[in-house]
Amino acid sequence: MEHNITAPVIREATADDAEEMISYLNIVGGESDNLMHGADGFKVPIEGVKRRIQAFHDADNCVILIAVEDGKIIARAELDGYPFARLHHNAKLSISVRKDHWNMKIGTILMTEIIERAKKMNLHNIELEVIADNKAAIALYHKMGFSDVGVYKNWWFVNDVYSDAIVMQKCLDD
Repeated sequence: MEHNITAPVIREATADDAEEMISYLNIVGGESDNLMHGADGFKVPIEGVKRRIQAFHDADNCVILIAVEDGKIIARAELDGYPFARLHHNAKLSISVRKDHWNMKIGTILMTEIIERAKKMNLHNIELEVIADNKAAIALYHKMGFSDVGVYKNWWFVNDVYSDAIVMQKCLDD
């Protein structure tokens, strides 16, 4: 018998996604040491997640996109824009993909969509930090046009080890 898997749908997160998003973040946090929290380490209550999703929806320089397959979130990307007028044209990017979907171009698809959204929001710069040994993510960011702009020394502390983070930026005006 053939198993049919539907292609992922990329869409903006809504408050109705809050519970599934918490579940996703707690799973993906345990699949690598590259996120800010580990397995079951995302402890924000559902109402807090709903408020954040709504705040992003109401802002003109923020968005949370999710990739959904068979009713489950398999990837997530977030642009968190600065609220202050002098920095309003900048946003910080974070992205994650479920381990069982690594190397399937989901990250590229999600990055392409989030960059297009950033342009439509009239953002000029996207910034991020990535742990220095996360070679796959660094390769994706470089492929998507991000440049290294610096290093945060001892930025990350996982398993009793400090690691540097590479600071990257994509200028959308180029």
